[in-house]
Amino acid sequence: MNKKGAANTAAVIEIGTNNIAMRVAQLVKGEIRSLDYLKYPISLDHDVFETGAISFNSLRQLSSALDKFSEALLSYGIEKPRVVSGTALLEAKNRSLVVDQLKVRNNMDVTVLDGSQEKAYIFSELKKCLGGEASVKDSCTLAAHIGSGSVGLAVLDGGRIVYFQNIPMGALKLHDVMGELRRNADDFHYILEEYMDTMLNRMNLSGFPIRNLVLTGTQIKLIAKLCGSKQIGPVFHIDVQKLQGLYDSVRSLTAESIALRYGITESQASLLYTALFIYRGMVRFCPEAQEILSPPVDLTQAVIRYMLSPKADSEWAAFLRENALDCAMTTAGAFHCDKKHSRLIGEYAVKLFDKLKKIHGLDPSKRLILELAAALHSCGSYVSMRQHSRCTFDIIRGMDIFGMSSKEVLEVALVAGSISNDLNDPEFAALSSREQIVVSKLSAIFQLANAMDKSHLEKLKNVKMSLEEDRVLIKAQSSSNTLLERWDFECAARFFKDVFGLSPELSVKFDII
Repeated sequence: MNKKGAANTAAVIEIGTNNIAMRVAQLVKGEIRSLDYLKYPISLDHDVFETGAISFNSLRQLSSALDKFSEALLSYGIEKPRVVSGTALLEAKNRSLVVDQLKVRNNMDVTVLDGSQEKAYIFSELKKCLGGEASVKDSCTLAAHIGSGSVGLAVLDGGRIVYFQNIPMGALKLHDVMGELRRNADDFHYILEEYMDTMLNRMNLSGFPIRNLVLTGTQIKLIAKLCGSKQIGPVFHIDVQKLQGLYDSVRSLTAESIALRYGITESQASLLYTALFIYRGMVRFCPEAQEILSPPVDLTQAVIRYMLSPKADSEWAAFLRENALDCAMTTAGAFHCDKKHSRLIGEYAVKLFDKLKKIHGLDPSKRLILELAAALHSCGSYVSMRQHSRCTFDIIRGMDIFGMSSKEVLEVALVAGSISNDLNDPEFAALSSREQIVVSKLSAIFQLANAMDKSHLEKLKNVKMSLEEDRVLIKAQSSSNTLLERWDFECAARFFKDVFGLSPELSVKFDII
């Protein structure tokens, strides 16, 4: 392929737990066309799920496979593919060493995605595949991606993702973690069912009127084939009764027996066994479903789409913002937070952020950190009014926020919990000096915004903000007593001035009734 053709061509390599996959695609008249898709078998599952680290022998195999992919890419004129990994490297204790060695040996920069980031890519592609399904657009849908090391679970309401969880129970991980037990127990399927029950019963989805079930991920093509499913466009339609029948037929069999019955390898049979248990377990969340929609999507499809799209950055930012905020507001509702107050201070915070962009020098993506902090900052009050800030921090720190890395979740927790005000706090002190500055800037903006609706009564109207030399002027109108807001504003202004060197001033013009 000539260099001109390569201009609209890209490649992405995914390092998985049992294979490395490479997809090459091209943008043609606004459409993404796949040119090549290659898989190279490599087993990292034993290293990751049993020992917790990737061995040097596995690292050498991984490096050799990447060399082969690099050679294949030369014919497309691609010298620098994007390399990503999810569970395979995320759960490896020595992932920093592995990433460093792949840079040294293969000159490849590997991006290790957190579970929430990986699933955000998957669900973006899944939503695109389901665009023609009217039932998904018009009602509540449970979607799940059953990966090798985890299950991403989301609720879509009219196409918007309003609930998200990343469950550490993937098909390959379940197989490896419980492998010894399976070898020593004749009634392993009963144990596996009980284990799954303990995991899935923790998911409280009773508040969602789920009408559709969308499942995809590991072994889905094989399961669809064994169930005799029809494929309409990119989507398999799997009959729930046939899935149950397939489950019943293998639940008490050994991997060897499954392999002989269906003409597959024992390795495939082992994965089919655990994957099928998870797929069948998901049916409990939508017992009335007659069929399961299953688009066979993968991470490489989603990543390469955003690599080639002319508006990739803005499209991805909009997708993340909309769904992360919707999920955060759902969580806030579970803690009985005041959503109107959260939305209002979120608006104030981003106005301040935009007005101060030449002062704070932060990346535009940090706007979302402020909005998420606004949505979730009252969660801790449900647990303890006395220690609500610390409780807020602890709650958010343990969350899976849709599309957010663990570092970004920590930033949300620190800002929402006002932890940056305490320089002796171990969580804040553990940050690098650069990270401390970022969090302090965001916290100063957030606390000032929060003070402007301290009473939760939306007293300030027609709020306008401006910069004047060393002051931040905030003008508003009100027909109510704003003494509480002005008092808290003065408190927040001191921290703001310490961070930015600017004096915030709140001027309220009272309406004459």
